[in-house]
Amino acid sequence: MYADKAVAELRSEFSDDILVKSMSLNDRIDRLRSVKLEYFNELLGLTDDTKDRLFPLFGAFPNASALEIHGFCASTVTTATQLSELPNEEKPTIIDIYLDLWVDSMVQHAPNLNGEVLKGSMDRMWREFLPGMIRVVAEEEAIKAGFPNPSLVLSQELDRLAGVQRSNSDQIVAGETLKAAVVHAIMAVRALP
Repeated sequence: MYADKAVAELRSEFSDDILVKSMSLNDRIDRLRSVKLEYFNELLGLTDDTKDRLFPLFGAFPNASALEIHGFCASTVTTATQLSELPNEEKPTIIDIYLDLWVDSMVQHAPNLNGEVLKGSMDRMWREFLPGMIRVVAEEEAIKAGFPNPSLVLSQELDRLAGVQRSNSDQIVAGETLKAAVVHAIMAVRALP
């Protein structure tokens, strides 16, 4: 009887779609051996931390695409997860769940966004930035392999995506800030329990 009342109360607060999605998400997380729900909360917190590190780079550019910058921050955390020591067979599911949660958060803040389109864009975006982020982390080796100034190149790619142009000296500073943010995210994900 009590369970029926609780279900009725939840149904009055949440749509069927939200309830089904929540149950599906919990089922997906429960099937993972290496992480639990708290892990995803940590990843979302790390995304906010990355945002706090990178958004100041765009303070002088009021027309910069905030959505693209947010997407880059989520791509950084996704890349860090891909490069983590988690079991390789679980990484695709972990990344998929994280991106679902991130997309849901973005859609809550901007209901005009299409979640499915945003998720598809994020799946492409993080994979496109992955090689550049790896080069930034292994900058010395990347330069030896013929990839000049990976931090600067990554900064230029993000600026192009966000729709801004900076001076060369500002671009170098932005590149160093990006490198620090990427390295921090990778180390933070590796340190998660």
